[in-house]
Amino acid sequence: MKIYDKAVWQIDGDIPSELVQNHFKMTFMWLAKNNLLSEIGKEELDEGIDCEASLNEEQLTKEGIDFLDKYYDKFLMAIAKEKYGKEISIEELDKLYKEYKNN
Repeated sequence: MKIYDKAVWQIDGDIPSELVQNHFKMTFMWLAKNNLLSEIGKEELDEGIDCEASLNEEQLTKEGIDFLDKYYDKFLMAIAKEKYGKEISIEELDKLYKEYKNN
């Protein structure tokens, strides 16, 4: 199983847990809005995102997997340029998803 991200990885990297949880919540909500979450991913979102959150291929649709395979690293790099957890994150995901859809 491919793991794209784990909250604990970022928390261990000295990012405050509140910011990490907000990032994961925003990411899961954005994936849900764009129909990229599998039933497992939807359940994870419904149960609540906490500091134990993980984003992996079981939580995604086939398109979700393809998108994250191609763009998740770019997304993380883009938000790292800004203060972690800002609203720019959603805008950046929208921009990358549009690029993905156009290719």
